Amino acid sequence: MRRAALAAAVGLVLADSSVVTLGLPDILREFDATVSEVAWVLTAFNLVLALAAVPAARWTRRRSGVALTAGLVVFAVASGLCAAAPSLPALIANRCLQALGGAVIVTTALEQLVALERSEQRAIGLWGAAGVTGAAVGPALGGVLTGAFSWEAIFIVQVPAALLIAATLVFTPAPAIEPRATEVGGKDERPHIPANLALLLISAALTAALFLLVLLLIEGWREPPGIAGIAVSVMPVAALLAGLGASRLPDIRTRIEAGTIAIAGGLAALGLMPGASLGWTVAPQVLIGAGLGLTVSALTQVALRGRSAPALHGGWTIAARHAGVVVGLLLLTPVFTSDLEQNAHDAQLAGTAKLIDAPLRTLHKVDLGRSIADQIRAADGRLPDIGPAFAANPPGPGEAAAQARLRIALQDQIDRGATHAFSTSFLLAGLLALLALVPILTRRGELDL
Repeated sequence: MRRAALAAAVGLVLADSSVVTLGLPDILREFDATVSEVAWVLTAFNLVLALAAVPAARWTRRRSGVALTAGLVVFAVASGLCAAAPSLPALIANRCLQALGGAVIVTTALEQLVALERSEQRAIGLWGAAGVTGAAVGPALGGVLTGAFSWEAIFIVQVPAALLIAATLVFTPAPAIEPRATEVGGKDERPHIPANLALLLISAALTAALFLLVLLLIEGWREPPGIAGIAVSVMPVAALLAGLGASRLPDIRTRIEAGTIAIAGGLAALGLMPGASLGWTVAPQVLIGAGLGLTVSALTQVALRGRSAPALHGGWTIAARHAGVVVGLLLLTPVFTSDLEQNAHDAQLAGTAKLIDAPLRTLHKVDLGRSIADQIRAADGRLPDIGPAFAANPPGPGEAAAQARLRIALQDQIDRGATHAFSTSFLLAGLLALLALVPILTRRGELDL
């Protein structure tokens, strides 16, 4: 029971690093923010988690029982505050508080799992698998909750979940954690540089799959959050299946290298999609999910192997992974927002030409053009929704078919522009994944288990 609760705690925290992704478009509209501003809902959580993970691991070494319960309570309170946030700055501040509680939870849970399991490698495997599962499932779960209820529901459900896990841990026997002799500031406390650097770069690349893909589906292709959540569930399913089959590959270096190449290939495929259709995202997500299941857990095992302070080195892997998410957001967000503005401008010019050529009355085209221009201005740099413009200007006698064709043509132009706007970011993310091969291949001998 305690093992399951500890794994659930890790999964809950690391799901939170991405679970809000599918709620971001609704948050963006509710607080009238820009994409760059709302990206800080993700960036703040991951930045604080990255900075706090190692200090939390040091602080909790001798007080793991109390620290774990306290971390879960802080996480629950912060989740409730996120749901009730009256403004974007308040939401971002509460996300930082969530991350502080989360840093304590994930590092302390590893310490207790190692004490519970007879095999340290098995404990590390369970901890790593729980984190990978949480991070991969997060976006899909967030989409379902947002679609069925609202973005606030994402945080509301975390309150009872965290408190239930805390209650389970309070009422189950805690393992005895023996003091570990470590050389303070010495070799035993130093992180495994190649594995953690590779984790950072892979996590930066995965930002495109967990953040940009969701924005493309909802903001670009106008898919409802629930549908988008189901669509991106392909990735966690592939990650889980790959994780289950990973044990059949005895050479951990092969797992890491194959998984990294799969992630890079999947991201490149997203960058080269020929059309705006959910079907085009399936195969790339399978590749990315399989790579995630093979690579992240394997690199985590390498980074933690043979260390006398597993929680500390678990903290280093958490710091590397979430620093990578921050790097990915900071690198890719400006690129795709710039491309989005350019493609929106190009789509507007192409749409104007289609409107002029449409077989509609001149005055009707003028009114329709003004309404579309109003929608573009209201979008404030985001992709416009042209539906209200057409609804406000119904066709005249004999013009219904022509206006319907015009609307389809304009929407197709916007969809293709949105797909193209994200292409460069997906390709850059694929390059980040390939860069992770540098520490993997140059320090190959350090990746043996």
